[in-house]
Amino acid sequence: MSKFIFLAFFFISVVPKSFSQLNLNDFSFVIVPEQFEFLNEKDKYQLNSISKFLYNKHGFHAYFSQEAPNTRRCDGLYADLLKIPSVFKTKFVIVLKDCNGFEVYRSLEGVSKFKEFKKAYQDAMRNAFANFENMNVRQKDIIEYTEDSGSKPSTIEIQQPKSKQVSDSSEMEVVSESTGNSMLPQPKFSSYTYNDKTYLLRKTFEGYSLYEETTNSNDGLLLKGKIEVVTESKIYFTDVSENIFKASFDSSENLSIQQGDTSEVYKRIR
Repeated sequence: MSKFIFLAFFFISVVPKSFSQLNLNDFSFVIVPEQFEFLNEKDKYQLNSISKFLYNKHGFHAYFSQEAPNTRRCDGLYADLLKIPSVFKTKFVIVLKDCNGFEVYRSLEGVSKFKEFKKAYQDAMRNAFANFENMNVRQKDIIEYTEDSGSKPSTIEIQQPKSKQVSDSSEMEVVSESTGNSMLPQPKFSSYTYNDKTYLLRKTFEGYSLYEETTNSNDGLLLKGKIEVVTESKIYFTDVSENIFKASFDSSENLSIQQGDTSEVYKRIR
């Protein structure tokens, strides 16, 4: 009986600290691997790119390792996605560890009943990320350090970093930097909201592609249209029905699409 009481006390005293969302806010970024161990290639089924997008959506500052800012390694968390053995369902668990390998957070299982691998894997992972929805994660500012040991650290502006990965089955390309429009979103992909729905804006050579995040699509992203950047003052949105509308970005990178006498305003999520 005394052994049981000791074990119960040990579990209660250790687990809450390891699994508290407050610990997540003590770190300034999260590193997402380019390949999960249970898969045989980088970003297979776009799990890694979508994972990074979802971390950013839920209040983290997510990077692939080659994009990480020049900061202390132990300021960040290191993400993993574990596949739980199951016969009839696909099950994933999200794990976050600190720089010493100590497990800071483990999610509840994300489960999918789909049979097709890509759809099942993406659905199960998104369901695992749903654990973050009510946690109000807001990671602290990133402190960047220069190579000069005598220089002081400075706080850098938080934005989603540039990436060489894709977030769905279509190719992600880079907008030309020669447009000269400082109000254009610079990250490879950015999050937006409109009418209580979440959208993903991706860079392309011509401008951007706008996707709605939805469970009605195999990869969770539904193309709404493409944005062509001609010059600073000439930006056009072409929807999937090939209707063309004027578009613009304001100083906060909010996107406006002119629809007749009204405008649809997509708010940038940071």
